[in-house]
Amino acid sequence: MKISGRIICIALLLGLWNIDNVVAQSAIISGRDLIHEMHDRHTSQWYRSMCFSQKVLVFRNDSITSEDVWHEAYQSPGNLVIKYSDWDSGNGMLFSKDSLYVFKNGKLAQQIYKIHDLVVLGLDINIQRPEETIFQAEKLGYELSKVEKTKIDGRSYWVVGDTTKLCFWVDENLLFYKMRRVAGSSFREIEFAKYEKIDGKPVATVIKFYNGPGKLEIIEEYFNIRLDCEVPPAIFNPSNFNQARW
Repeated sequence: MKISGRIICIALLLGLWNIDNVVAQSAIISGRDLIHEMHDRHTSQWYRSMCFSQKVLVFRNDSITSEDVWHEAYQSPGNLVIKYSDWDSGNGMLFSKDSLYVFKNGKLAQQIYKIHDLVVLGLDINIQRPEETIFQAEKLGYELSKVEKTKIDGRSYWVVGDTTKLCFWVDENLLFYKMRRVAGSSFREIEFAKYEKIDGKPVATVIKFYNGPGKLEIIEEYFNIRLDCEVPPAIFNPSNFNQARW
């Protein structure tokens, strides 16, 4: 869509538009463009690591069936370690680059190839080279050639990909909003439902997981959030999972 220079000038004078939004909206014609815009908007102020805990609420038929607390540390690009329940439970997961390690009772129970969608699209996208994010997103199956504007509850979003199969949304502030994956009878939608400013930087502090349209499965609520925290590289080595602290 073309935007006339006269309309842009009037909008800027009236304070209805800022120049960043004009440039971003007029330049985005593919998911690749959107990834570049997100990186360019945020990279100078984004956090390279984050340490936090989260309350995990599991639902069935709109009722909470269980609660737990997990402890997590993230480091860009692609590293996320999770300890379930307490530091010494021996249970949790480790995502490192393109691998997932699952631990049970202090032992490595499973190792598989996996790129974590939320780490790539919700975090790394803002700080790593756009070409790397594009490569990973396409490897995950997102059709980056498909992008369109949409509205949800009166707010504007871009949606990238096929909404009947695999897609993700980005809000008007160029922040990841949610992703959806549908395959046969399997449905997965994960929403960054609430952003807060921590040390002046946007952090998604409430994450909602759905296993059917409108069917809530899990809510994660983050707390004790520390940005750009000291994260020893050794904690992302699977052989150090049991001893890892941050």
